[in-house]
Amino acid sequence: MYPLLRIALIAAVIMAALNVFFAASQYGGLNTLPLWFFLSQLLLIPAFIFNVQLFPQASRTADFARRTGLYALGWALPFGVYKLSQDLLSPAFSLGVSLVSLLVTCLLFGVVMSFLRRPQS
Repeated sequence: MYPLLRIALIAAVIMAALNVFFAASQYGGLNTLPLWFFLSQLLLIPAFIFNVQLFPQASRTADFARRTGLYALGWALPFGVYKLSQDLLSPAFSLGVSLVSLLVTCLLFGVVMSFLRRPQS
């Protein structure tokens, strides 16, 4: 198995498990979560597989803004599945607020990772 594929699968399983754990603790247990929520966690696997190649590319990019954008794009799809599936459980769900929150969070992830993972000269 390719190393990036293995990393993507492990990250997807961990993120799905954490999402189920947090949702169950917030909304009253596993038996209160709808079936669509569990099935939506399976979307994390292709979300990570499609975006995992952006992280090595970003770590080799010297330009800070471009590196930040690549890291943010790498997190956009997996974190979008995680966040939107969690937000849809709330009775006060607002798509606009969720999408803006997703955008801001992914940009913050991108900035932090750009500072931590600078290319070696």
